[in-house]
Amino acid sequence: MKSSIIKKIYITVFMLLLIVPLLFINRDKDAISEQENRPLSGRPSIFSNGSLNKKIFTDTENYLNDRIGFRDNLIACNALIQYHIFNRMENGKRYRLGPDGEFNIIENDMLETYQHLNLLSDKKLASITDNFQTVNDYLKEHDCDFYYMQCYDKQTIYPEYFPTSVNQYGEISRTDQLIKALQENTDVKVIDPRNLFMESKEKYEVYSKYSDPVHWTPRGAFIGYNLVMDTLNSQNPTPFKVLSEDDFNISITDQGMCFYNGVKRENFSEEFERKNTDAVLDENYKDEHPVLKDYKTYHFTNKNAQNDTKVMIIGNSFIVNYLMDDFAESFGETLMVWDDIGKDFPEWFREYQPDIVIFEMVERYNSYSGIKKCAKEIKKLSAS
Repeated sequence: MKSSIIKKIYITVFMLLLIVPLLFINRDKDAISEQENRPLSGRPSIFSNGSLNKKIFTDTENYLNDRIGFRDNLIACNALIQYHIFNRMENGKRYRLGPDGEFNIIENDMLETYQHLNLLSDKKLASITDNFQTVNDYLKEHDCDFYYMQCYDKQTIYPEYFPTSVNQYGEISRTDQLIKALQENTDVKVIDPRNLFMESKEKYEVYSKYSDPVHWTPRGAFIGYNLVMDTLNSQNPTPFKVLSEDDFNISITDQGMCFYNGVKRENFSEEFERKNTDAVLDENYKDEHPVLKDYKTYHFTNKNAQNDTKVMIIGNSFIVNYLMDDFAESFGETLMVWDDIGKDFPEWFREYQPDIVIFEMVERYNSYSGIKKCAKEIKKLSAS
């Protein structure tokens, strides 16, 4: 009798596990998974393009997998199990965890760069440095200073946060090759914060363990900002304004990130909030300058900068998300183009006519194809 009751309870529980999630299925046709940052599969159709849908069973399976009740809870539970038991995130393709579960992201050829497996040949390196020199010479002819700023992937500054199972080969990376070649074989002004970061990380958190797995911290960004401004001021008789710590409210907050609504580690780090702002963002600038219409740009004017210097910064989220507004406090005009330098750069330059151009690039995007296209366009203009 007791055995029969247990069987009935078991069957009942099993049936509830099958039925209840179906009762709570997500029927919102525009539903999006915040954990995975993608739209969920739509309702399957019996017919497709006037004929029987041959993928009806696959579409149905995808629909149920995406929209079954309590899916987000199951994703969170799975993430917790993967992280704490198997020491990995999701399927391990994009995220890599360090020895203490530190968050790392692997994309593009970041792994090969870290391992020093994608070194440049002498011929390729010579071609890249020649392209940089071409751009530098073009700007010099137009009384414009050119600076190349190298940003680094997290694992370059904190290899101790990276999986110990990934080995490095040799001491020189592809980025090291480029920096050395630019410094020795060109007169391009190079801003390289690596050594400064390695020294500063003994005192500050310049890239985080459990916060943003890609970018530098606000403190790291502030250190990079000061290096840029010090470099610029060393080349100018009249120094530009440089923000100091006194210009910010600096607090310690938990900036630890949460993945899949389940995996969360505390990461208390510095947060910088600027006290006052003089620079003004011109939201209509791109509409008034068609050459920039296909690019994400930000234009600032600053009447209190005490100079009429025009600066163009070409770079990525390391600048846009952290430093763009700070740089705008130092110059009469600042134009930020969130992109790689490329064939359209000469047209941007003629339109904006800057006094200083800063080209910033991070390791994982260092394909150097953009600078090649830019140099090719400049040589074409010179020949015409």
